[in-house]
Amino acid sequence: MQRIHPALLVALILSGVLIAGGTVLFAVSSQMPVSFGWAAYAPLSDSLFVPGGFVVLTQPAIVGAVAAVAGLISLGAAAGFAFGRRGRAGE
Repeated sequence: MQRIHPALLVALILSGVLIAGGTVLFAVSSQMPVSFGWAAYAPLSDSLFVPGGFVVLTQPAIVGAVAAVAGLISLGAAAGFAFGRRGRAGE
């Protein structure tokens, strides 16, 4: 049985923490109510403009999404390194 390199194990653990933490942060932040508004001249004062079709994300939600994506990228890099090492060791 081949032992896993300690640096690779640390990279896998940190990747998992980034993925889990980013996902939780994104999920929690996305549930927070967000308000926005603007003021402008309204030529038709009896009409109402209702924006639709977009989602307003908070800064913590964006940070969580970026952390989860960074974790996925590092997990893929660590897995590629592990598989490449395993293939080279069998020569």
